[in-house]
Amino acid sequence: MLKPKAISQVLKQATTGGVKATLLLNSEGSPLAFVSDSDYDARVYAAIASNIWSTFDKNGKNLMREDNLKFMLVECEKGNVAITMVSNMLLCLVATPDVELGILKAKTDALAKHLEEPFQRVTAYTQA
Repeated sequence: MLKPKAISQVLKQATTGGVKATLLLNSEGSPLAFVSDSDYDARVYAAIASNIWSTFDKNGKNLMREDNLKFMLVECEKGNVAITMVSNMLLCLVATPDVELGILKAKTDALAKHLEEPFQRVTAYTQA
């Protein structure tokens, strides 16, 4: 069984070196676990990330008739955002503008890989 405290500790490990927030959220944009300076910021990041992901995912399916959205990097004026799927949830890392996109992608990939297997077991258990 996954413990919420353990998930938060794993997310906290990624929130270093310019990464200012790490969030795990459902597809509707509700944060399930997060590490951020404030609860308000986490809710805002989650809502925006979910909206961006669902918009690109939906438009990609309509235009390309494919279901291939796996990862997204968004470069913004005040920071960079990485979003990816972990099981049936979204993982979002928000970083300061000085964090290189390659470093942000590597951190996101490593964290997603670390979380994927335990979440797949939970998903398989709940569907059985």
